[in-house]
Amino acid sequence: MRRVAIIGCGGAGKTTLAFELGRRLDLPVVHIDALNWRGRRSAPVEGWPELHASLVAQERWIIEGMKPGVLHERLARADTVVFLDLPRRTCLRGVVARRIRFRRRPRPETGRPDRVSRHYVRWVWRFGRAVRPGVVSALSHYEGGIVVLRSRREIAEYVDAVRLTHDRESVRTNSAPAGAHV
Repeated sequence: MRRVAIIGCGGAGKTTLAFELGRRLDLPVVHIDALNWRGRRSAPVEGWPELHASLVAQERWIIEGMKPGVLHERLARADTVVFLDLPRRTCLRGVVARRIRFRRRPRPETGRPDRVSRHYVRWVWRFGRAVRPGVVSALSHYEGGIVVLRSRREIAEYVDAVRLTHDRESVRTNSAPAGAHV
């Protein structure tokens, strides 16, 4: 794995997974939401499409986040897509847990305190009906490796499997693995 796109609903665990895979695979991690942060709320960044294009043009990365307007470009360059397709209630619990964990402290990936707006909670609540069908459609045209994880347990098992595959490949070839698909 050299270019990994991690996608899914808010609160699903994209950031946590990206940090862990980045550490285990020695890949740089990009947090899409951190690039869109403006003051107290997320807002479009001037030149966002060009910035995204330059990020996906790199040879090695993990990019986590949604931003459906540029998702097709990310999928075109990714060799692996990890779709965290967790139930709505699990994602909402993840949002609450993150809010409690970072209350009044900056989140490492944004440098800003965690903010939860009604708009964001509504987006998480409606993700399954409003956003997921577009994601599934985009993935149906994707030709690389797709990993769909539907629970926290599956995420943990995937991380363990990636570590084991990476360790075996490193011992065998003394380098990073060419692919560590589950």
